[in-house]
Amino acid sequence: MPKLNELHEKYSKDGLVILAIHSDPDAEKGKTAVKETGMKYPVAIENGEFMKTLGCDSFPDYVLIDRTGKIRVVDLANGDIERASKILLDEK
Repeated sequence: MPKLNELHEKYSKDGLVILAIHSDPDAEKGKTAVKETGMKYPVAIENGEFMKTLGCDSFPDYVLIDRTGKIRVVDLANGDIERASKILLDEK
C-alpha cells in the first residue's frame, strides 16, 4: 500500500483520513498485513459484512467519504484515488 502511505503523508495535514479495513475476523492476519505492507494509517478489522454493505467486492477496494460523512465514491480505481481525494479536499 505504498500509494496510500504517500497520500497519508501528503494530505493528512489537509484533513485526509485514510482508514484501512481488513475484512477478516482473524485479527492476527490483519496485524501481519499491516507489518508486511508498512501501513502508516489506522486499520480496522471486521468480518466482511461492513464492506459488503458498501458494495465492495474486491481487494483492494476504495471508498471515499466526504467531510460530512456522506459516501461519495465506492470501488474507486487505484489510479484515481489521489485525483478524487484532491477534489474532496478542495470542497471546504
